[in-house]
Amino acid sequence: MALQFQTEPAQRRATFRDDRSAVRIAVCPSEPPPPQRDPLVDIAVAADATAGPVDLASFWDVFIDRKLRLDSVAVGPDRHYVFARADGAGASRLVPLETTVVVRALGGEQQKLIAAELGIACSTASKWFTHGLLKLGLARRPIPLPLVIAAQAREAGQTPFVAARSAIVSREGGTMVLISVPKPKIGANGLTPAEEEVARLLVNGDSRWEIATKRATSAQTVACQLRGIYSKLGVSGRYALIGRGVKLGWFA
Repeated sequence: MALQFQTEPAQRRATFRDDRSAVRIAVCPSEPPPPQRDPLVDIAVAADATAGPVDLASFWDVFIDRKLRLDSVAVGPDRHYVFARADGAGASRLVPLETTVVVRALGGEQQKLIAAELGIACSTASKWFTHGLLKLGLARRPIPLPLVIAAQAREAGQTPFVAARSAIVSREGGTMVLISVPKPKIGANGLTPAEEEVARLLVNGDSRWEIATKRATSAQTVACQLRGIYSKLGVSGRYALIGRGVKLGWFA
């Protein structure tokens, strides 16, 4: 069987002809399907339109006391959203050391420094942090931005300068609390345009590999850019970067 291949540039069409049957078959390259809009975003945006200001430190107290548990997360065009519902009576509460390590780590402190101040091994601090996140339902996922900022508000003992909002939502046959914070608006702050973009993606919860994919570069390049960001802003890691961003007004 002889196959002849012809290309029509204007239509981007490939034509195959089978000489045995004289049948011409036109094959067009497939296009990726359009991205599916998350219906949860529409629910969050609609509820957020009627939301009011929220004390993030108080919300964190209720959340870490296991009176609320994380239900779902959504990211809209301009804001990050978390849905939380009332937790069951059998929820396992954090022990004091777990609470201390989780709050301080989410506040941006390095675990080795936390361990040194508490007089425990670094591996022990890491264990308490992991156990605490498991109890809060936050393991195996990027910690949602509203929860990180809420934990930092509790650690600081004051309400940060963040345009956070809260609303009550009826969803899935129950009542939930919706908390939202803005996406970061990162100014120059001595960063290059590429570093600004990498910092924004990291704050939003993307991993180094996800950032590399979105920016069509290598993970090694992203790691180098992150070192530059951390050095210029005097931080180390995503949580500390978020805390620095709060002080710089990224979420106002």
